[in-house]
Amino acid sequence: MRNNTVVGIALLVLAQGVTGCGGTDSSSTPLGPSPVAPQAAPPPGSWLAGYTLTGVSISGVVYESTPMGRVPIPGARVYCELCGTETHTFTTADASGLYIFPGDVASGGGVWLSGRPTPVFVENNGYRAPAGLPPFSSVCPSGFSCREVLVDGDTRFDIELVRR
Repeated sequence: MRNNTVVGIALLVLAQGVTGCGGTDSSSTPLGPSPVAPQAAPPPGSWLAGYTLTGVSISGVVYESTPMGRVPIPGARVYCELCGTETHTFTTADASGLYIFPGDVASGGGVWLSGRPTPVFVENNGYRAPAGLPPFSSVCPSGFSCREVLVDGDTRFDIELVRR
């Protein structure tokens, strides 16, 4: 089995080297999106057992629905339970209501994935979660609107809040 693995890796390296040899007429433009590869596993015995830090992002807009349409909520604090190399990551929505948990693992980003939904909490004074959201599977801190989103690649997750 080990010899097959070594041979497979050697063939993969050789194939990559050959496909990169196109002379001066070859295009450097990729033909399609690159697959997202897992970046890191947690240390043994960690509470993150079963999760893999993956180079993907979560982003979206925090907004309020009004008769005139969606209105962004700047300054909303958004918390992602499983984002970043250290987890427990906060960000703040900008003037457009946009928040981003980046996917660049080398810069401390990424999301710890396990095939289960990722908890995302949001808070802003004067706002709360809208009625009728699905139940949250964990403890939701007071003052937060708690959601879950299944992440399996770069994910857009808009979050609606309503005035108290």
